[in-house]
Amino acid sequence: MAAMVVLTACAGPWQPIQGDLTSPQWSITAPEGWMHLSNPESEMLTKNGPYLEYIMVQSRPLAKGFRFTKRLLDPGMLPHEAAQLIIDNLRSDPRFRGFQLLISEPAVAANRSGFKLTYKYLDKYGVTMKTIYYGVLLPDRYFNIRYTAAQRYYFEQELPAFKKVLGSLQLSSDAKSKSPI
Repeated sequence: MAAMVVLTACAGPWQPIQGDLTSPQWSITAPEGWMHLSNPESEMLTKNGPYLEYIMVQSRPLAKGFRFTKRLLDPGMLPHEAAQLIIDNLRSDPRFRGFQLLISEPAVAANRSGFKLTYKYLDKYGVTMKTIYYGVLLPDRYFNIRYTAAQRYYFEQELPAFKKVLGSLQLSSDAKSKSPI
């Protein structure tokens, strides 16, 4: 009940998740009991409230510059080059105080080569947040899926839910043919 109050107060139109979530670029199976908030280029999922944990799924055009560095991804970049651009943008984000990159490595998401970042930072309340971030370059889009949670308790608690979502991920032509979000 308290989580519902937090969810409603924080962002507005949070909705219970009923089955799979799809867009023209991706499809996932959402964790049972979680809520979601749709935006034009992203989907945010949470169980206990976005200040405690969330999963974000994003797809954006390659021609769109990043907020803090204004740099662009190129479809010919290697995964480690794209990862460095993302790391630079994260380090430039003033909301991520004390940004610490823990891991940057090649990874596969939805059978596509990409990268995986693990990092932590302090949020505006001084809470240590930890994130696992997967990025994949597609011919005309950049796709990422990430899990962020308060490191102290929620990160480990909801990590299995993120792993299930990641395992269900399908991209582009692999996406299930259901109605868009």
